[in-house]
Amino acid sequence: MTLFGISAACVEQGEEKPTKEDEEFVKRNILTTPPTPEFVVNADLDGKVTYLGCDVSPKPAESGKDVRVTHYWKVNVAPGEGWKMFTHISGGNRQGFANVDHTPVSGKYPAARWKAGEIIRDQHTFRPPAAWTYDRLEVYTGLYRGNERMPVKSGPHDDNRIFAASVPMNVKVPVTPKRYVVNKTNRPIKIDGKLDEAAWKNAPSTGPFVDTLSGGPAPISTEAKLLWDNQNLYIAFENQDTDVWSTLTERDAKLWTQEVVEVMIDADGNGKTYIELQVAPNGIVFDTYLPSYRKYEDSLDPKRKQFDWNSKVKAVAKVDGTLNKRGDQDKGWTVEMALPLADANGLDKPGVKVPPALGDAWRINMFRLDSPKDKAQLAAAWSAPFVGDFHKLDRFGEIVFADEKGVVPAPKAIVKEEKASADKGEKAEKAEKAEKGAKGEKAEKAEKGEKAEKAEKAEKAEKGAKGEKAEKPEKAEKGAKGEKAEKIEKKEKVEKPAAEKGAKGAKPAKPAEDKDKPAPAKPDEAVK
Repeated sequence: MTLFGISAACVEQGEEKPTKEDEEFVKRNILTTPPTPEFVVNADLDGKVTYLGCDVSPKPAESGKDVRVTHYWKVNVAPGEGWKMFTHISGGNRQGFANVDHTPVSGKYPAARWKAGEIIRDQHTFRPPAAWTYDRLEVYTGLYRGNERMPVKSGPHDDNRIFAASVPMNVKVPVTPKRYVVNKTNRPIKIDGKLDEAAWKNAPSTGPFVDTLSGGPAPISTEAKLLWDNQNLYIAFENQDTDVWSTLTERDAKLWTQEVVEVMIDADGNGKTYIELQVAPNGIVFDTYLPSYRKYEDSLDPKRKQFDWNSKVKAVAKVDGTLNKRGDQDKGWTVEMALPLADANGLDKPGVKVPPALGDAWRINMFRLDSPKDKAQLAAAWSAPFVGDFHKLDRFGEIVFADEKGVVPAPKAIVKEEKASADKGEKAEKAEKAEKGAKGEKAEKAEKGEKAEKAEKAEKAEKGAKGEKAEKPEKAEKGAKGEKAEKIEKKEKVEKPAAEKGAKGAKPAKPAEDKDKPAPAKPDEAVK
């Protein structure tokens, strides 16, 4: 349901006695001449006030960044005590919702003090949610008192809200929604709110719920766990709460106006049909089937009534403290529920197959609303919608059905793809090895050839070196021999004539006793 107190209703605005500076500021924003707004509206609120129009900047607007809307009001009759101004924003075609209420003229001039004949300029700055995913920003405004809105008699409007402007938005890529693996349990769960079975103790937690608008830490503490078997989807909430209360006692009462936990399930993930379950601290249940966004059972058949579809859910809430005793300090409360798997389809025919197969996934979201005494309502979500509308189906998280050990098998298509990929990889590896082998063989042959060539060259070089060495001694030897022979030959040539001369003039040999006498001197030419 729409968030009450934060989004569907309007934020309470305090009124303080103005200072002299405040009065001067207000005077500067009461115009003496009619304005020329960019967006002309001229909507009549019960004959008392005319909304002339507004200016909007920048254009396009951007999520998470300041947008300034300058409203222009003409007062025909003073609105009177208790009237306040509200401002809502949404995406195109009323998708999404966020409340950006403020007190006019920077908080210095509440609508209850407006006077007849005034033209009031009210500059209002706000930021669309950081993950706003719509391509348009629509601005709605009006006056309210308590649970009553001042009637809009003419001009563009819906549900007594003036349609003030529509500007383009720069769309940002949304944050990835949450994912939770649901363990299967092979033992039945007793629905008593105690959560004392071993399966609950072993089940993983979703972790703390987050702020619905920012996705940051939530102002309240809530976690959830889920289990399943072939008959039911089991959901457990654990909520910290110092003041647990709930006074609504009928099934399908507006539990979202007090304290409650909520589950929305889009089992087939088509983003159209879904169911909604709520459980209050006193165990009262709200459940409904929605054939499309915010349309209920009566939209299928005029004979049906809103919220007349009932699931067979079993739900028990257990309070750690005292229910509806507003003055004491409680610790919190838990909810344990068992939803028959078939009920996840609501009125869809045939709906998703149940029980689900391992690896099947459903889209769901979970919320908690807390209403402290004398304070605005607080909200937390498992997967933040980033707007003040819990029915933002594209922000639902995903639950995946696993076995008792929390194992999710890979889808068959992926297994085949992986096998094919492995085969391709193996073939590629073989081809690569063959290619490397061929290249290696060629390289090896080339290397061997290169080595052989080098060896041959080395051998030739060695032979050449040996030959050169052998040639040198040989030449040297021959040279030496030649030189000796030449010397001998020369000597012979010299000695031969001398000998011949000596032979011709030689005397007879002397006796032996003359051997010690010096021999006669040789001719000079015989001396070497």
